[in-house]
Amino acid sequence: MTNQPAPWQKKYEWRVTWPGEGHEDWSAYDDDLYIGRIMRDKTTHTKRGHFMWSGGAAQHDGFPKRLMPHQGWEPEHWQAAKAVEDWYDAMRERNGLEPRVAPVSGALPGQDAPEDRG
Repeated sequence: MTNQPAPWQKKYEWRVTWPGEGHEDWSAYDDDLYIGRIMRDKTTHTKRGHFMWSGGAAQHDGFPKRLMPHQGWEPEHWQAAKAVEDWYDAMRERNGLEPRVAPVSGALPGQDAPEDRG
């Protein structure tokens, strides 16, 4: 028997960044707090087709200690979404806040937001 990592599940709410525009672009929120974004990179020569992720939230009160790096690329959208959530949880911990441990209720369906994978 091999040790398989636990399946990843979204912990935060993901919304289409530009509804109706047809872009592969989602933004993540912890309640009303913007925490990051993923989008398919169509221009960077060596990363074209990958999903770029970037963390947000550092400009808000309660996060005086910024966590770097705060962006990167992943081959799949769910991996980029996981990178945003992992970055945000690490930044919460760095600033003395507990990470969220349970998936958020009311997250958008898989066709509207990064899918859970495992």
